[in-house]
This record gives sequence, structure tokens and C-alpha cells, in this order.
Amino acid sequence: MLTLQVLNTKGAARQPGCSKTWIHKLAATGKLKAFTYGEEGELVEQTKEVKKPGRALYFLADEVGRYQPAAQRRPRGSKNKPKEKPESK
Repeated sequence: MLTLQVLNTKGAARQPGCSKTWIHKLAATGKLKAFTYGEEGELVEQTKEVKKPGRALYFLADEVGRYQPAAQRRPRGSKNKPKEKPESK
């Protein structure tokens, strides 16, 4: 029997440090595969055509671990701006 680690949305969001909404957006765009549990308890891949509101999404831990979000950094040159000096008379 094949054993896979499956994460719910909250657990999947915790690994790369994203929000739950962002994980759902990644699944909607196809960057991350989402699964739901079928009628017989098996994992079924979520498709874009069939949306079932209210059903929990699950993600494979290996795929979530491979995803690295773009790091947000300080804009270039923002620390090098000259400080305003008060004029003295």
C-alpha cells in the first residue's frame, strides 16, 4: 500500500508561510494540485471544471514542499535615499 502525507489547507499554508487564501489561489491557477476525498474515501484530483463549494481541499506534502513563493524584498535603492537636513540660519 502506498503511503502519502496529505495536508489540509491550513497545514499546506503553514509550510511555505503563505495564507490559506493564497494556497487556494495557487490551486485555482494550477500551480499546485488540489485533491478532495471521493465518495469511497479515495483522493480525487480537483479539476477546474468541477467546483464543489464547501468541500475541503487537500494537498500532497511533497508538492507543497517544492513550491517556493517569490521572496518579497525591499525595493532597490530605498535605503540609499539621502536624508533631509534641516536648514540652519
